[in-house]
Amino acid sequence: MTVGSQNGFYQRLPVRPWRRMLSLLFVGVSACMGLPSLATEILPNASKQERIAVFRENVDKILHQLHTKQGPGLAVWVEFEGEVIYQNWGGLAHREQRIPIDGNTAFELASAAKPVTAALVMQLADIGMLKLDDSVLRWLPELPAAWETITLRHLLAQSAGVPDYMRQINASTLMELDGLTNDKLLQRWRSDPRLNFLPGTKTQYSNSNYVLLAEIIARACGTPYGQCMRQRMFEPLGMTHTRVETDESLSSETLALNYAATKRTKGIQLRTEGPTGIYSSLSDMALWLRAYQDGKIVSPASQARMTAPASTSPAFENGDMYGLGWVLSADKPAHGAYAHAGQKDGYRSLIRVNPHYRVNYILLSNGGDWVQPVTNEVHYWIQELFEGSF
Repeated sequence: MTVGSQNGFYQRLPVRPWRRMLSLLFVGVSACMGLPSLATEILPNASKQERIAVFRENVDKILHQLHTKQGPGLAVWVEFEGEVIYQNWGGLAHREQRIPIDGNTAFELASAAKPVTAALVMQLADIGMLKLDDSVLRWLPELPAAWETITLRHLLAQSAGVPDYMRQINASTLMELDGLTNDKLLQRWRSDPRLNFLPGTKTQYSNSNYVLLAEIIARACGTPYGQCMRQRMFEPLGMTHTRVETDESLSSETLALNYAATKRTKGIQLRTEGPTGIYSSLSDMALWLRAYQDGKIVSPASQARMTAPASTSPAFENGDMYGLGWVLSADKPAHGAYAHAGQKDGYRSLIRVNPHYRVNYILLSNGGDWVQPVTNEVHYWIQELFEGSF
């Protein structure tokens, strides 16, 4: 089982010839999902408006079929060349109560929470409340003395060496995560200071790094992580359908249930925050992404640091690098694309920005493997029509 990981879902999809994509791919997906074939023939010299029209027509049909099936679903937002060309959804947030997904439905972002956490760290650095080269022990002095050389920059860049508490989860270790909180992890690390490598010498994706960042945010702000998020980011941006795991549910909240049946993860409930643990809606995440790109969350200099490789070593087997909170594509790195995916049982998420092609998109799902083929199909449409494959 994968919980809160970057790999395993929404990895960069291979580029395919446009005719094969349009004529064959959806036929295969439709067959396995029991949906009609929806692909529309389009010429390779089609205009921007023709491509947008084909995208809207076919993705509308995909989402309509999800809604017709009355199962878990998917929410999609796409911005192309400065214009929001698509914002729609299909399927149910609550299957038993027949509550449909809409633009304000809250999904667990899973690991797509990491750039949000990283952005708050960078914001606090911008205003001088902390420094990226601070030792982790400046803010969390109760941690092992051997961790003195770990800095906030190492945590952001996945180069700290702290073992990932979500790594190699199996049936025998799963129950150890039930009810796990940031505080319990801090207690664990105080008694077990082992690191996987010397800080700064390697890059290795670890959810533990972002638990530590959430706790550092709380110490720097003098308030819990969720309260600091709310006061410094969610409320100023008008994100009224966003909260963290340990906050009370919002009065107006409609939560997309995990697999549309339960909000527990394979029978357990993780309550860690920072690497995961943020619930947000499609409309709120669109607000957040616009604000981030417009310099309303972090300074342009901090944004540039976040979206540049933090080291020369890849963070993933496919060669993708890590910045400060963002995954950087190894495929055509000059295009400057950055993204973060998330998977937490039934919740799947993707936030991606490609400045070269001026396309940004957000995909949120609560349907796990059931909805994954359809979600991949929508992702292919975006790549083929707007992200340089066409």
